[in-house]
Amino acid sequence: MGKLDHNSALYKAILLGVLCAVCGLLLSVANAITAPIIAENALATIKASLEEIYPGATFNDVTDKLIEKDETGLVDGIYEAEGKGYVFTLHGVGYNSNGFTFMVGFDNDGKISGYTALEQQETSGIGSRAFDDEYVSTITSLTSADPIPLLSGATLTSTAVQNGIDAAKAIFNDVQGISYDPNAQAEVPEQQPFGNEDYSKTDVTCTEVSNDGTTAVYHCTAKGFEGTNEADVEIDLSTGTIKSIKVTAFNDTPGVGDTATADAELARYAGKGLSDVVDSTTGASFTSLSLRAMAANALSAATGTELAGGSAPEAGSGSGLGSEDFTANEAGCIVYTNLDDTAVEYKCSAKGYQGINKAIVTVDTTKGTVTNIEITEFNDTPGVGDAATADTELERYKGASLESSVDATTSATFTSASIRAMIAAALNMAAGR
Repeated sequence: MGKLDHNSALYKAILLGVLCAVCGLLLSVANAITAPIIAENALATIKASLEEIYPGATFNDVTDKLIEKDETGLVDGIYEAEGKGYVFTLHGVGYNSNGFTFMVGFDNDGKISGYTALEQQETSGIGSRAFDDEYVSTITSLTSADPIPLLSGATLTSTAVQNGIDAAKAIFNDVQGISYDPNAQAEVPEQQPFGNEDYSKTDVTCTEVSNDGTTAVYHCTAKGFEGTNEADVEIDLSTGTIKSIKVTAFNDTPGVGDTATADAELARYAGKGLSDVVDSTTGASFTSLSLRAMAANALSAATGTELAGGSAPEAGSGSGLGSEDFTANEAGCIVYTNLDDTAVEYKCSAKGYQGINKAIVTVDTTKGTVTNIEITEFNDTPGVGDAATADTELERYKGASLESSVDATTSATFTSASIRAMIAAALNMAAGR
């Protein structure tokens, strides 16, 4: 066979083939050497995060092996903690369009072993709550067979979290052979009548602006998420129900909280009384709470019904008894008994929520402090206001002076105010004021 012409097409084709084969072999060898190093470096980058769920575990990156099982595109990585379980890294988009990343771990028996954000910029106090301790505790109390609950007030973010964890559950349960219902929904806690809710953090106030004997209108204010919202609440006095709510000032997040102020949402309050349930507007739970607070307190004032959940902020916080305004309680005391040169009993009375409450307040006149208080007559709502008259509650006033702050009893703010008013009146008498 003659020599090939180095300039011939055949020679060049053979030479090119040989070069390609050699390069392919070299690349294959290089890849075989570097691939484990690259994979190890990638695993090392996230290992610190993985160890938040499984401290000290040996991890294997099984993403390439299992990622084809993900039908959602939400799973970013899958890591096996040898002998312990699996950790999934995921992404989602909540209220912030930039999205967030997080991880969830499952023990081999299916228990959720950890859940935490890797990177998130969700709105503070709203979407960010999906990564706060309370919701984290909720998630880590579940298993891979349980549905993931949404978080009221952070619906968009928690829905994205739910979708991501559901994607991880589908892969994990398939690998572990765990059967579950992927369409199961978490139970939604039954919302209580809005007359029973706790509105103490809303600093709600209501002032009657008109009353023709049939209809009363109250101008109310209540804190929402970012600021104080205001509304006029119209009450049908004959039925003790709401006729209408008109929002007069909105100071919460535009585009979020204002969904609760839409005409269709406000119309849901019409015909409702304190024993009715009014659900929050999805995605606007804080503004909704401020509206329910104003509606409930307007109804409370119009019907003379004390709210079971309380409404006023905790009185006494940050100010002494001598600094509080008890004008509305019309408190008064008379000397009842001079026990000795240092102790005097005062017979006192003060308006509560429904009626006049009475008590005997014993004061150490040399120290200007309360040594005892005994309720002698209670005329507020049974089962509500009388919580403030329990022995353990009255015990808190012992040793109190006009400079002391004593918090109101939860759910019995009006009765608590009457008690503090009587104590303040007795202490003022003892001080010669």
